[in-house]
Amino acid sequence: MSPHTPSQEPARTVAGTWLKGTAAKIFFVLMLALLPMAVGAIVASWQSLHTAEEEKIEVMTAAARQSARNLAAAVDTVNTVQTLTASALVARDAPRDLCDGLQRVLGTIARPGQIETVIGDAAGRIYCQTEQGAALMERARTARFSRSGLALSGDGLTIRSQSRDGRLIVLTQYTRRGLMTLVGSDDQDRRRYVAVRFGSRQLALTDAAAGTPGGAVVAANVGDTGLELLLTLRGTGGEARALSLVMPLLLWLGAAFLGWIVVRWALIQPLVALRREVATYTPGKVVHPPPPMALASSEIVELGEAFHEMSTEVAEHEGEMQAALVRQMKLTREVHHRVKNNLQIISSLISLHWRASASADMSSCYIGIQRRVDALAVVQRNHYAELDEERGVRARPMIHEIASGLKTSAHVQTGVELEVATDCDDVYLHQDVAAPIAFMTAELADFAIALGRGEPLTVSLVRLPDDPGRARFAVSSPAFRRVAAADADKVDLFERVLHGLARQLRTPLEHDFEAGRYHLLVPLLA
Repeated sequence: MSPHTPSQEPARTVAGTWLKGTAAKIFFVLMLALLPMAVGAIVASWQSLHTAEEEKIEVMTAAARQSARNLAAAVDTVNTVQTLTASALVARDAPRDLCDGLQRVLGTIARPGQIETVIGDAAGRIYCQTEQGAALMERARTARFSRSGLALSGDGLTIRSQSRDGRLIVLTQYTRRGLMTLVGSDDQDRRRYVAVRFGSRQLALTDAAAGTPGGAVVAANVGDTGLELLLTLRGTGGEARALSLVMPLLLWLGAAFLGWIVVRWALIQPLVALRREVATYTPGKVVHPPPPMALASSEIVELGEAFHEMSTEVAEHEGEMQAALVRQMKLTREVHHRVKNNLQIISSLISLHWRASASADMSSCYIGIQRRVDALAVVQRNHYAELDEERGVRARPMIHEIASGLKTSAHVQTGVELEVATDCDDVYLHQDVAAPIAFMTAELADFAIALGRGEPLTVSLVRLPDDPGRARFAVSSPAFRRVAAADADKVDLFERVLHGLARQLRTPLEHDFEAGRYHLLVPLLA
């Protein structure tokens, strides 16, 4: 079983034809021409992404450092205010005024609800507090504070201070929202992830989903507090990066395809339509170019019009040549007809002179001349009969008619029946070959009659077996075997004429004495 089904062969043929066609060549040329631009665009896109990533990291670093400085400044401020307030409470018995002052100072740092504070002693007595102060004091009992008095929990960042004598403790907690405001973050910003890290604890200030892997991470130290501010900006998605890198490739393919479409509509299809019309052109037919397409090139439209004009002129010239050929054929037929009539008139005149001649020698001369004129008339008549077919002179009927005329003229001249046999293949001769052969036949027949022995005569024209383009013409008679000395002058005269005719045929005349045969080779028409 063949590995390829018949349905695959047309598809392969179409694909092979398309690949060898101009459209495919133009498509691949456009792709190669635009390839450097596509590569340059891809490199530029990659460099642009890399540069944008570096700039983003630089901006993130600056923002993280600035937010860390703000947070460090706020922590220092709160720590200082707490220490001063606690020391003042130890020295004075006006906690309410001091607590109100502390609230006013903290109110300038954060909005209400973003910061909680409480002042108390080691015994658990609370001197002043905000709404969530008691809960803050309770959580502080179990919290682990650093040496700088900071503790990080899920509720926020707690700052612990005490009076100089250690009697009073002041706790201030930045809530998660307060820290967000302090570092300039927004809970609705899904692109940034902001967190505060203290030791092993970490408090997320924004949506944790923004901190997924793939984003750039920047960490900034919050002064000497031990805190770290983490800023993560969600990276550009892999799909977007891939699209930005693949887009130049898509544009490259699209530009090549669009160029191929334009070239196909503007050049290839109009040329194919015009080629179909020109391929069916034959001389005399007028080429009608197909209707121009909407996007067809004006040069191709002009080419089609040029073909139309050229075919119109050729058709007109063809008509003129055909008419001239018809006139020429009529003139040729007329000339042949007049030559045939003139030969007939000449033969009739010779016959009249022969009948009116007074001596036997004169009569023999007139009959010999008439024999040659009749042979030429036979050639002319056969050529005229084959004029329309343009195949030359048919040899077989020509030689048969000449042989018949020779019998008649020999009987009139000598009163003896001359036997003339013919052996001729059905071949065609050019007129320039047929006329010398006719003359040569008449000349050899006259030669045989002049010898006066009455031997039979054989005329043959046989195609050579090893050379179909040539034939051997031969005239044989027992009279040609031995010639008496008294007939030497006649032999010399006849042979000079025969050799002259052979030179006209550009072939040597050979005489076989033993066979009594004169023969030579002549060309044939196909």
